[in-house]
Amino acid sequence: MGKGYSKKGILLSVLVLGLLLIFFSGISTAATLTVGTGKDYPTIQEAVDAASPGDTINVYAGTYQENVSISKNNLVLRSVDGKGQAEIRGNGGTYVVTIASDLGVTIDGFKITPGFGGDQGIHHEGGAPTSPVTISNNTIQGFSGTDEYGVYASWSYLNDTTFTFTNNTIENCDTGVHIYGFDGCVIRINDNTVTDCSNGLYLNEFDEGAGADAEVKGNTVTLGSSLSGTYGIYLCCPENTTHLSENTVQGNYTYGIYLGDVGCCGMEPLILYVEKNKISGAEYGLYFEYIICCIPGEVTVRYNTVNNNGYGMYVNAFNYADDPLTEVFFADNNIEDNDYGFYNGTSELINAENNWWGNSSGPTHDDNPGGTGDRVSDNVDFDPWRTTAWEEEGDDDDSSSGCNTGILNPLFLLLLAPLGLLRRKSR
Repeated sequence: MGKGYSKKGILLSVLVLGLLLIFFSGISTAATLTVGTGKDYPTIQEAVDAASPGDTINVYAGTYQENVSISKNNLVLRSVDGKGQAEIRGNGGTYVVTIASDLGVTIDGFKITPGFGGDQGIHHEGGAPTSPVTISNNTIQGFSGTDEYGVYASWSYLNDTTFTFTNNTIENCDTGVHIYGFDGCVIRINDNTVTDCSNGLYLNEFDEGAGADAEVKGNTVTLGSSLSGTYGIYLCCPENTTHLSENTVQGNYTYGIYLGDVGCCGMEPLILYVEKNKISGAEYGLYFEYIICCIPGEVTVRYNTVNNNGYGMYVNAFNYADDPLTEVFFADNNIEDNDYGFYNGTSELINAENNWWGNSSGPTHDDNPGGTGDRVSDNVDFDPWRTTAWEEEGDDDDSSSGCNTGILNPLFLLLLAPLGLLRRKSR
């Protein structure tokens, strides 16, 4: 044995080398496959069949008359030449793109149309995926027959992972998006445009108790003037924590934004923010079937603009009102030019102070004889109210009638401004 070496040292080195070889032999590098004229494969399905889990399939511009069935986990399908440049046009099957049960997937940038027939553009067969599901930058159009869907997924449940549905354009479908079943997920349903669909975003059950981080934000849902629909945005069982914010719903929907069974099965307390949405043209602008359903919680409704609807805001049922974990309030909303501004169909008193009702005199109600703004029902605490509309930029006016909140000395404001103490806080 040479100097500086020992049997123990050699054995240890051999052991470490053997472990490294075993470790690295189990690592595989994801492949990239190409589809298009002169590429690896002429059809998307052939590439999917040849791929291994985790591979990326780059699809070049063109029209692909086929139905695509995905049965491998974590495939990435991407239109590499830009949004809508690669079109998947159905070839007679029920679903144009099918994702098998329990699978994660990324579908990015395609145009998807029925072609020779198809009831759904993208159909996920459900199960309980634990891998991310991402559907982004797609244009899905023309699934307009009864019970036809642009995107359909009913999981039981998507578990402890991420669901991303962003920047999609969905047009002329019976239901633009139907999504059901999450537990412990990060959910991002943001910045989508849904046009001329009888039901825009139809969303269900955001948490089963593991805790959610959910956003439905920045979506635009519209109906043409000659059309009518049922739900602009339908959200049943929003749980802890859900932000429904900065969405725009316009058109002749029965319900502009419908929230049902708020807090049906998640963690206590449920937390729901409904903020900075704009709703117009519906029979019911912002409608709560149950503002609190089955567990106590916190519901914050503020900075929304609800105008030119039959009912601006409507609450049909309210449980757990006396629970110490329950806090519900409507504040700093612009509620104007509705046939009925706020209707409370329950016997519980709802805090709706500091809202703008369309006139500085406040809402129309027997308890406010001089009020000429939108009408409110009984069991709505509307005093004090805003005497000017809330504006997103540069509006710090909290003036109200009846109770003078006071006017801060301008010099005092000048002293506070550099400290940033007057900046409006938002969640």
